[in-house]
Amino acid sequence: MKLAKCELCGEECHAIAKHLKEEHGDAMSLDEYRTNYPDAEVYSDAMKQRIEQAKKDKGQKMATEQTRKPLHEVFGISESTKGALNKQGKPIPIAVLANSSDDFANQLVPDKDDKYIFNIEYLKTCVMGLESNIPTYIVGQAGTGKSTLWEQICHSTNRPMLRVQHSGNTEESHVLGQYLVKDGATYWEPGPLQLCMKLGITYLADEYDRAMPQVLSVYQPVLEGKQLITKEAPPEWRIIKPHPDFRFVATGNTNGAGDETGLFPSTMLQDFANYERFGIMLKMAWLPENQEVAIVAGQGRIPDDDAKQLVRFATDVRKQVDGGQITAPVSPRALINAAQIGIKFRDYAKGLELAYINRLGQADAEACRQVAQRYFG
Repeated sequence: MKLAKCELCGEECHAIAKHLKEEHGDAMSLDEYRTNYPDAEVYSDAMKQRIEQAKKDKGQKMATEQTRKPLHEVFGISESTKGALNKQGKPIPIAVLANSSDDFANQLVPDKDDKYIFNIEYLKTCVMGLESNIPTYIVGQAGTGKSTLWEQICHSTNRPMLRVQHSGNTEESHVLGQYLVKDGATYWEPGPLQLCMKLGITYLADEYDRAMPQVLSVYQPVLEGKQLITKEAPPEWRIIKPHPDFRFVATGNTNGAGDETGLFPSTMLQDFANYERFGIMLKMAWLPENQEVAIVAGQGRIPDDDAKQLVRFATDVRKQVDGGQITAPVSPRALINAAQIGIKFRDYAKGLELAYINRLGQADAEACRQVAQRYFG
Protein backbone atom coordinates (compact mmCIF):
# COMPACT_ATOMS: atom_id res chain seq x y z
CA MET A 1 0.00 0.00 0.00
CA LYS A 2 1.11 3.53 -0.76
CA LEU A 3 2.71 5.63 1.98
CA ALA A 4 2.45 9.41 2.33
CA LYS A 5 5.60 11.19 1.14
CA CYS A 6 6.91 14.22 3.05
CA GLU A 7 7.46 17.11 0.62
CA LEU A 8 10.11 18.58 2.95
CA CYS A 9 12.50 15.66 3.26
CA GLY A 10 11.13 12.94 0.97
CA GLU A 11 10.65 10.42 3.78
CA GLU A 12 7.59 8.17 3.52
CA CYS A 13 5.29 7.66 6.49
CA HIS A 14 1.74 6.81 7.55
CA ALA A 15 0.75 10.24 8.92
CA ILE A 16 2.36 13.53 7.91
CA ALA A 17 1.20 15.30 11.09
CA LYS A 18 3.13 12.88 13.29
CA HIS A 19 6.14 12.97 10.97
CA LEU A 20 6.27 16.79 11.03
CA LYS A 21 6.19 16.85 14.80
CA GLU A 22 8.84 14.14 15.29
CA GLU A 23 11.21 14.99 12.43
CA HIS A 24 10.77 18.71 11.77
CA GLY A 25 9.84 20.10 15.19
CA ASP A 26 8.20 23.51 14.97
CA ALA A 27 9.38 24.18 11.43
CA MET A 28 5.91 23.71 9.94
CA SER A 29 2.44 22.89 11.17
CA LEU A 30 0.07 20.54 9.37
CA ASP A 31 -2.08 23.52 8.32
CA GLU A 32 0.95 25.25 6.81
CA TYR A 33 1.96 22.01 5.10
CA ARG A 34 -1.50 21.67 3.52
CA THR A 35 -1.33 25.30 2.34
CA ASN A 36 2.15 24.92 0.83
CA TYR A 37 1.49 21.49 -0.69
CA PRO A 38 -2.26 21.30 -1.39
CA ASP A 39 -1.95 18.21 -3.59
CA ALA A 40 0.23 16.22 -1.20
CA GLU A 41 -1.20 13.20 0.64
CA VAL A 42 -1.14 13.48 4.43
CA TYR A 43 -2.11 9.85 5.17
CA SER A 44 -0.96 6.51 3.82
CA ASP A 45 -3.49 4.14 2.28
CA ALA A 46 -3.36 1.99 5.40
CA MET A 47 -4.00 5.00 7.63
CA LYS A 48 -6.95 6.05 5.47
CA GLN A 49 -8.45 2.58 5.90
CA ARG A 50 -7.97 2.77 9.66
CA ILE A 51 -9.70 6.18 9.76
CA GLU A 52 -12.63 4.91 7.72
CA GLN A 53 -12.92 1.85 9.95
CA ALA A 54 -12.83 4.07 13.03
CA LYS A 55 -15.72 6.06 11.60
CA LYS A 56 -17.73 2.89 11.10
CA ASP A 57 -16.84 1.56 14.54
CA LYS A 58 -17.97 4.76 16.21
CA GLY A 59 -21.11 4.98 14.11
CA GLN A 60 -20.55 8.68 13.59
CA LYS A 61 -18.41 11.11 11.65
CA MET A 62 -15.02 12.17 12.87
CA ALA A 63 -14.58 15.64 14.31
CA THR A 64 -14.34 18.36 11.70
CA GLU A 65 -10.82 19.61 11.09
CA GLN A 66 -10.08 22.86 12.85
CA THR A 67 -7.40 25.49 13.19
CA ARG A 68 -6.44 27.48 16.27
CA LYS A 69 -6.55 31.24 15.83
CA PRO A 70 -6.33 34.22 18.22
CA LEU A 71 -9.72 35.12 19.68
CA HIS A 72 -9.29 38.84 19.01
CA GLU A 73 -8.56 38.20 15.32
CA VAL A 74 -11.47 35.78 14.87
CA PHE A 75 -13.96 38.28 16.28
CA GLY A 76 -12.38 41.47 14.95
CA ILE A 77 -11.52 42.89 18.38
CA SER A 78 -8.60 45.23 18.96
CA GLU A 79 -5.70 43.79 20.97
CA SER A 80 -5.92 46.87 23.18
CA THR A 81 -9.47 45.95 24.30
CA LYS A 82 -9.45 44.94 27.95
CA GLY A 83 -9.74 41.16 28.18
CA ALA A 84 -8.89 40.52 24.52
CA LEU A 85 -5.60 38.88 25.56
CA ASN A 86 -4.83 36.55 28.44
CA LYS A 87 -3.32 37.69 31.74
CA GLN A 88 0.16 37.24 30.29
CA GLY A 89 -0.67 39.60 27.44
CA LYS A 90 -0.72 36.81 24.86
CA PRO A 91 -3.44 35.92 22.32
CA ILE A 92 -6.15 33.48 23.39
CA PRO A 93 -6.22 30.60 20.88
CA ILE A 94 -9.67 29.27 19.93
CA ALA A 95 -10.92 26.69 17.43
CA VAL A 96 -12.23 27.69 14.01
CA LEU A 97 -13.82 24.75 12.19
CA ALA A 98 -13.22 23.85 8.58
CA ASN A 99 -16.24 23.31 6.36
CA SER A 100 -18.23 20.20 7.21
CA SER A 101 -18.32 17.27 4.83
CA ASP A 102 -22.11 17.59 4.95
CA ASP A 103 -23.63 20.27 2.68
CA PHE A 104 -26.72 20.62 4.88
CA ALA A 105 -24.55 21.44 7.89
CA ASN A 106 -22.52 24.00 5.94
CA GLN A 107 -25.70 25.86 5.00
CA LEU A 108 -26.51 26.30 8.70
CA VAL A 109 -23.50 28.48 9.50
CA PRO A 110 -25.16 31.81 10.48
CA ASP A 111 -24.68 34.93 8.37
CA LYS A 112 -22.40 37.70 9.57
CA ASP A 113 -23.88 40.82 11.17
CA ASP A 114 -21.34 43.53 10.31
CA LYS A 115 -22.83 45.91 12.87
CA TYR A 116 -22.75 43.51 15.81
CA ILE A 117 -20.48 44.55 18.69
CA PHE A 118 -19.24 41.87 21.10
CA ASN A 119 -19.14 42.24 24.85
CA ILE A 120 -15.74 40.69 25.53
CA GLU A 121 -16.66 39.01 28.83
CA TYR A 122 -19.87 37.46 27.51
CA LEU A 123 -17.98 36.40 24.38
CA LYS A 124 -15.17 34.69 26.29
CA THR A 125 -17.62 32.87 28.57
CA CYS A 126 -19.67 31.51 25.65
CA VAL A 127 -16.59 30.54 23.62
CA MET A 128 -15.21 28.73 26.65
CA GLY A 129 -18.48 26.81 26.91
CA LEU A 130 -18.25 25.77 23.25
CA GLU A 131 -14.55 24.91 23.46
CA SER A 132 -15.03 22.81 26.60
CA ASN A 133 -18.34 21.30 25.44
CA ILE A 134 -20.17 22.62 28.51
CA PRO A 135 -23.91 23.21 27.96
CA THR A 136 -24.38 26.96 28.33
CA TYR A 137 -27.56 28.90 29.10
CA ILE A 138 -27.91 32.68 28.65
CA VAL A 139 -30.62 34.38 30.70
CA GLY A 140 -31.60 38.01 30.25
CA GLN A 141 -34.19 40.60 29.34
CA ALA A 142 -35.84 40.53 25.93
CA GLY A 143 -33.85 42.28 23.22
CA THR A 144 -30.45 42.11 24.92
CA GLY A 145 -28.98 40.00 22.09
CA LYS A 146 -28.83 36.55 23.66
CA SER A 147 -29.59 34.59 20.48
CA THR A 148 -27.61 36.98 18.29
CA LEU A 149 -24.53 36.42 20.43
CA TRP A 150 -24.67 32.66 19.72
CA GLU A 151 -25.29 33.29 16.03
CA GLN A 152 -22.31 35.62 15.64
CA ILE A 153 -19.99 33.33 17.62
CA CYS A 154 -20.98 30.42 15.39
CA HIS A 155 -20.51 32.53 12.26
CA SER A 156 -17.00 33.61 13.24
CA THR A 157 -15.92 30.10 14.26
CA ASN A 158 -17.66 28.48 11.25
CA ARG A 159 -19.93 26.34 13.42
CA PRO A 160 -23.22 25.22 11.85
CA MET A 161 -26.08 26.18 14.18
CA LEU A 162 -29.78 25.28 14.26
CA ARG A 163 -32.03 27.60 16.25
CA VAL A 164 -35.10 25.83 17.67
CA GLN A 165 -37.86 27.97 19.19
CA HIS A 166 -39.71 26.67 22.25
CA SER A 167 -43.23 27.41 23.44
CA GLY A 168 -46.00 25.86 25.49
CA ASN A 169 -47.00 23.95 22.34
CA THR A 170 -43.60 22.32 21.86
CA GLU A 171 -43.92 18.53 21.96
CA GLU A 172 -41.34 15.75 22.23
CA SER A 173 -41.93 14.85 18.58
CA HIS A 174 -40.94 18.40 17.57
CA VAL A 175 -37.53 17.71 19.10
CA LEU A 176 -36.97 13.99 18.60
CA GLY A 177 -38.73 13.37 15.27
CA GLN A 178 -41.82 11.41 14.30
CA TYR A 179 -43.41 9.14 11.73
CA LEU A 180 -45.31 10.95 8.99
CA VAL A 181 -47.43 9.76 6.09
CA LYS A 182 -46.79 10.59 2.44
CA ASP A 183 -48.50 9.00 -0.57
CA GLY A 184 -50.00 6.37 1.67
CA ALA A 185 -46.63 5.31 3.12
CA THR A 186 -45.06 6.14 6.48
CA TYR A 187 -41.56 7.55 6.83
CA TRP A 188 -39.45 8.85 9.71
CA GLU A 189 -38.91 12.62 9.86
CA PRO A 190 -35.79 13.17 12.02
CA GLY A 191 -36.09 15.79 14.74
CA PRO A 192 -33.74 18.78 14.91
CA LEU A 193 -31.95 17.36 17.95
CA GLN A 194 -31.26 14.09 16.11
CA LEU A 195 -29.89 15.94 13.10
CA CYS A 196 -27.64 18.18 15.18
CA MET A 197 -26.23 15.32 17.23
CA LYS A 198 -25.56 13.21 14.15
CA LEU A 199 -24.01 15.93 11.97
CA GLY A 200 -22.10 17.94 14.58
CA ILE A 201 -24.35 21.03 14.55
CA THR A 202 -24.69 23.46 17.47
CA TYR A 203 -28.25 23.18 18.84
CA LEU A 204 -29.64 26.50 20.10
CA ALA A 205 -32.67 25.83 22.30
CA ASP A 206 -34.16 29.32 22.10
CA GLU A 207 -36.78 30.56 24.59
CA TYR A 208 -36.03 27.42 26.60
CA ASP A 209 -38.09 28.49 29.61
CA ARG A 210 -41.32 28.72 27.58
CA ALA A 211 -41.60 24.95 27.05
CA MET A 212 -43.37 22.50 29.36
CA PRO A 213 -40.97 21.02 31.96
CA GLN A 214 -42.06 17.49 30.98
CA VAL A 215 -40.95 18.13 27.39
CA LEU A 216 -37.60 19.64 28.39
CA SER A 217 -36.80 16.43 30.29
CA VAL A 218 -35.98 14.76 26.93
CA TYR A 219 -32.84 16.92 26.86
CA GLN A 220 -31.43 15.70 30.15
CA PRO A 221 -29.27 12.78 28.91
CA VAL A 222 -28.01 14.98 26.07
CA LEU A 223 -27.06 17.71 28.53
CA GLU A 224 -25.05 15.06 30.36
CA GLY A 225 -23.13 14.25 27.16
CA LYS A 226 -24.81 10.88 26.68
CA GLN A 227 -26.33 9.28 23.60
CA LEU A 228 -29.87 10.03 22.48
CA ILE A 229 -32.26 7.08 22.40
CA THR A 230 -35.58 7.42 20.56
CA LYS A 231 -37.39 4.10 20.97
CA GLU A 232 -39.96 4.74 18.25
CA ALA A 233 -37.40 5.66 15.59
CA PRO A 234 -36.14 3.25 12.90
CA PRO A 235 -32.77 1.55 13.57
CA GLU A 236 -30.64 4.19 11.84
CA TRP A 237 -32.10 6.94 14.06
CA ARG A 238 -32.84 4.98 17.23
CA ILE A 239 -29.50 5.46 19.00
CA ILE A 240 -27.39 8.52 18.21
CA LYS A 241 -24.07 9.15 19.87
CA PRO A 242 -23.13 12.85 19.97
CA HIS A 243 -20.84 13.91 17.14
CA PRO A 244 -17.58 15.43 18.49
CA ASP A 245 -18.62 18.86 17.19
CA PHE A 246 -22.16 18.78 18.59
CA ARG A 247 -22.88 21.50 21.16
CA PHE A 248 -26.00 22.34 23.20
CA VAL A 249 -26.70 25.96 24.11
CA ALA A 250 -29.87 27.75 25.22
CA THR A 251 -31.44 31.13 25.97
CA GLY A 252 -34.32 32.30 28.14
CA ASN A 253 -35.81 35.29 29.93
CA THR A 254 -35.67 33.50 33.30
CA ASN A 255 -33.34 31.08 35.03
CA GLY A 256 -36.12 28.50 35.36
CA ALA A 257 -37.23 29.74 38.77
CA GLY A 258 -40.22 31.60 37.34
CA ASP A 259 -40.88 35.17 36.27
CA GLU A 260 -40.92 37.58 39.20
CA THR A 261 -41.44 40.67 37.04
CA GLY A 262 -44.70 39.78 35.30
CA LEU A 263 -43.15 40.75 31.96
CA PHE A 264 -42.86 37.20 30.61
CA PRO A 265 -46.13 35.34 31.34
CA SER A 266 -45.35 32.74 28.65
CA THR A 267 -42.41 31.43 30.66
CA MET A 268 -42.94 28.55 33.06
CA LEU A 269 -41.60 27.42 36.40
CA GLN A 270 -39.06 24.79 35.41
CA ASP A 271 -37.62 21.63 36.91
CA PHE A 272 -34.44 22.47 38.84
CA ALA A 273 -32.93 19.09 37.91
CA ASN A 274 -33.09 20.04 34.24
CA TYR A 275 -31.51 23.45 34.68
CA GLU A 276 -28.86 22.03 36.99
CA ARG A 277 -27.47 20.14 34.00
CA PHE A 278 -26.35 23.38 32.34
CA GLY A 279 -22.71 23.75 33.33
CA ILE A 280 -22.73 27.50 32.66
CA MET A 281 -25.55 29.93 33.48
CA LEU A 282 -24.63 33.36 32.07
CA LYS A 283 -26.76 36.33 33.13
CA MET A 284 -26.78 38.96 30.38
CA ALA A 285 -27.34 42.36 31.93
CA TRP A 286 -27.90 45.68 30.19
CA LEU A 287 -24.84 46.69 28.22
CA PRO A 288 -22.47 49.41 29.42
CA GLU A 289 -23.54 52.78 28.01
CA ASN A 290 -20.66 53.11 25.51
CA GLN A 291 -21.34 49.68 24.05
CA GLU A 292 -25.08 50.23 23.79
CA VAL A 293 -24.48 53.62 22.15
CA ALA A 294 -22.22 51.97 19.57
CA ILE A 295 -24.84 49.30 18.83
CA VAL A 296 -27.74 51.76 18.52
CA ALA A 297 -25.67 54.12 16.36
CA GLY A 298 -24.41 51.31 14.13
CA GLN A 299 -27.60 49.33 13.66
CA GLY A 300 -29.89 52.35 13.77
CA ARG A 301 -27.59 54.25 11.40
CA ILE A 302 -27.75 57.46 13.38
CA PRO A 303 -25.07 59.85 14.76
CA ASP A 304 -23.36 58.83 17.99
CA ASP A 305 -24.67 61.90 19.84
CA ASP A 306 -28.26 61.00 18.97
CA ALA A 307 -27.68 57.39 20.00
CA LYS A 308 -26.27 58.61 23.32
CA GLN A 309 -29.48 60.52 24.02
CA LEU A 310 -31.61 57.46 23.26
CA VAL A 311 -29.48 55.28 25.55
CA ARG A 312 -29.68 57.83 28.35
CA PHE A 313 -33.46 57.84 27.96
CA ALA A 314 -33.40 54.04 28.27
CA THR A 315 -31.16 54.18 31.33
CA ASP A 316 -33.53 56.58 33.09
CA VAL A 317 -36.51 54.35 32.29
CA ARG A 318 -34.67 51.24 33.52
CA LYS A 319 -33.90 52.98 36.81
CA GLN A 320 -37.60 53.70 37.24
CA VAL A 321 -38.37 50.07 36.41
CA ASP A 322 -35.96 48.99 39.16
CA GLY A 323 -37.68 51.41 41.51
CA GLY A 324 -41.13 50.07 40.66
CA GLN A 325 -42.46 53.26 39.01
CA ILE A 326 -42.56 51.73 35.48
CA THR A 327 -43.22 48.08 34.63
CA ALA A 328 -41.57 47.51 31.21
CA PRO A 329 -37.91 48.38 30.48
CA VAL A 330 -36.54 49.56 27.13
CA SER A 331 -34.59 46.91 25.25
CA PRO A 332 -31.70 47.64 22.86
CA ARG A 333 -33.94 46.23 20.12
CA ALA A 334 -36.57 48.89 20.87
CA LEU A 335 -33.91 51.61 20.82
CA ILE A 336 -32.62 50.45 17.43
CA ASN A 337 -36.16 50.52 16.05
CA ALA A 338 -36.73 53.99 17.56
CA ALA A 339 -33.48 55.17 15.98
CA GLN A 340 -34.43 53.87 12.53
CA ILE A 341 -37.90 55.42 12.76
CA GLY A 342 -36.71 58.65 14.36
CA ILE A 343 -34.04 59.36 11.78
CA LYS A 344 -36.61 59.05 8.99
CA PHE A 345 -39.12 61.36 10.70
CA ARG A 346 -36.35 63.55 12.12
CA ASP A 347 -38.11 63.08 15.43
CA TYR A 348 -36.70 60.60 17.96
CA ALA A 349 -39.57 61.21 20.36
CA LYS A 350 -41.90 59.90 17.69
CA GLY A 351 -39.54 57.00 17.11
CA LEU A 352 -39.77 56.10 20.81
CA GLU A 353 -43.54 56.51 20.73
CA LEU A 354 -43.93 54.06 17.84
CA ALA A 355 -41.22 51.57 18.82
CA TYR A 356 -41.75 51.43 22.59
CA ILE A 357 -44.15 53.77 24.39
CA ASN A 358 -47.33 52.75 22.54
CA ARG A 359 -47.08 49.21 23.90
CA LEU A 360 -47.25 50.41 27.53
CA GLY A 361 -50.19 50.97 29.81
CA GLN A 362 -51.53 54.50 30.17
CA ALA A 363 -49.64 55.38 33.37
CA ASP A 364 -46.34 53.91 32.17
CA ALA A 365 -46.70 55.56 28.77
CA GLU A 366 -47.21 58.99 30.29
CA ALA A 367 -44.21 58.54 32.60
CA CYS A 368 -42.03 57.57 29.63
CA ARG A 369 -43.23 60.52 27.56
CA GLN A 370 -42.10 62.82 30.37
CA VAL A 371 -38.66 61.18 30.33
CA ALA A 372 -38.50 61.50 26.54
CA GLN A 373 -39.35 65.20 26.81
CA ARG A 374 -36.19 65.78 28.83
CA TYR A 375 -34.06 64.49 25.97
CA PHE A 376 -36.08 65.24 22.83
CA GLY A 377 -38.54 67.97 23.88
